[in-house]
Amino acid sequence: MKTKVLLVPLAVALFAITACSGEPPPAAAPVTVTATPSSSVPAAPDAKTVAWLDGMCGALYGYVKASNDHASKQASGVEVTRSWLSEDLGVRAGLADKVIGELAALPPSPVPGGDEAKKSIVDRYTAARDAAADGKRQLDASKGQAALDQGLKALEAAQKPLTETTDPFASVKMDTPDLAAAAAAAKKCVPGS
Repeated sequence: MKTKVLLVPLAVALFAITACSGEPPPAAAPVTVTATPSSSVPAAPDAKTVAWLDGMCGALYGYVKASNDHASKQASGVEVTRSWLSEDLGVRAGLADKVIGELAALPPSPVPGGDEAKKSIVDRYTAARDAAADGKRQLDASKGQAALDQGLKALEAAQKPLTETTDPFASVKMDTPDLAAAAAAAKKCVPGS
């Protein structure tokens, strides 16, 4: 309160001057202090934008976490058998399908370019899901070595969302203060949340 600090010495100085002169002190002039709005206080981020970003990030990080949890339950040095590969392909198809469903449930993007980014991600996860599901179906229907080889290729394709992880918002322009505030408030966009 810089104003109050300056008023006290000023009042003391006036009192000292008038006390020494013998004249009565002049009446104090009213002082009005108005607070100016601070431009450094950011507005609250848009709740719809935060929710949409959380939905996108929650689906993607949820997939990564579930995939990592699944992989951590696998014994190290596991022998790739037909039954193991069939089960793994089924799990990966299910995980990718969950992401697709969560992203499909999102409303239209309030972020410019967000719908295009979402479509690109859905397309990648759809390809991964379909590769895993088709690989499992072919593996389960055949008993030959060729089906096992195809199943391994399907597993590789099903894991592309993990091996080709890119920034889901790379094509989205997040260059306004409002979007930056919404992104900072989107708790699910912080890895490990």
